[in-house]
Amino acid sequence: MKNSWTTLPTLVVLAVLTASCTSFEPGERKSMDQEAVSKGLRDIAFDVPSDFEFVQAFTHAEFVGQPAWWARFDASGKQDDVALSAANPSYPPLQPVTCSAASTSTWTALGVTCEAEMLSTSRSPQGTSDPVTVLLTRNSRQSSLFIYSQGH
Repeated sequence: MKNSWTTLPTLVVLAVLTASCTSFEPGERKSMDQEAVSKGLRDIAFDVPSDFEFVQAFTHAEFVGQPAWWARFDASGKQDDVALSAANPSYPPLQPVTCSAASTSTWTALGVTCEAEMLSTSRSPQGTSDPVTVLLTRNSRQSSLFIYSQGH
């Protein structure tokens, strides 16, 4: 009887270690597919115009709470920032930003480059929503839309 009680804790520890070896590690960056990004966009009430195509996205989780995620969408030519703002009335209008605002690892992981035209907006957390930052870069060939949801 004594052996069965000392074996049980050992088995529990082994089971936890085995499960943790195959799970998503907190802080580790993980790719997201378009379906997961679509859910994230619904959660943050953001509408990406149909001219933009999904390029890539990542997420990372901490120990608890909603994971942070960031995504990139590209469109050919210069896209209308006024229409983008109008499609997302719960966000303040896009405002010009400098390259230094786009130099964070959040944006560089998605391949952001400094462009002559860069616009951004942020929405502070409201109720249960997470802080969100949107960055639009434009040049004569392409527009890129970057979205970062901070999570909680």
